[in-house]
Amino acid sequence: MSVTLWLRRPWMWVVIALVVGASTVAVLGLAPFFRVQHVDVSGNSQVSSDDVLGAAEVSQGRPLLTAPLDEIASRIETLDAVASASVTRDWPNRLQIVVKERRPVGYALSDDGVLLVGSDGVIYRVQANPPSDVPLLPASVSGVGETYPGSSDDAAAEAFEVAAGLPRALRRAIESVEATGPRAVQLVFSDGVVVEWGSAAEAAQKEAVVMAMREQRQWGRSFTVVDVSVPEAPALR
Repeated sequence: MSVTLWLRRPWMWVVIALVVGASTVAVLGLAPFFRVQHVDVSGNSQVSSDDVLGAAEVSQGRPLLTAPLDEIASRIETLDAVASASVTRDWPNRLQIVVKERRPVGYALSDDGVLLVGSDGVIYRVQANPPSDVPLLPASVSGVGETYPGSSDDAAAEAFEVAAGLPRALRRAIESVEATGPRAVQLVFSDGVVVEWGSAAEAAQKEAVVMAMREQRQWGRSFTVVDVSVPEAPALR
């Protein structure tokens, strides 16, 4: 068949493309070489890889092409410690799971024990002992899966907002975040210094003042209370 005839019949190219595409899909879907043989998990430290794989429910040997990536990710995200998950195909026979875990910004107390509160406000884990690197938050809560503070507690909500916004280095030094009202948040440091934070507003300026004050030798000696509720005019006593 001449080239001219091919050019006069462009539908032939469509037929050829469809045949090639169908053949490719058949090979990718049926050939053993393109079936799931490995599933890799990364990004997890609080939840085990076995738990991630158990939630993913990926059967070995299924066609990699038809693996339902969004459904697998959704199943993994049912794990309390998992904030989000992404699943991608790694040809020819591997699935890659990347987990983003919730990170605690504080903890609350309940009858069941110590409950970790993630940066998204979700209470996601119960454990026996308080963590050493995040502060105690002011409200009592019921259990895993709830949103902190779990009720219309404006003071506790403001305390959480302050705790969640703190840099990790500062948060690690704080024993508790207390609040007597939505504009009366206090940070109690492990060394006994109390920072009167006020509301959650102007957080960056307040952080800068506190970080600078902590560099002073007088911190915890000549003054034990730092009032940064008005960061432009901090007060010591």
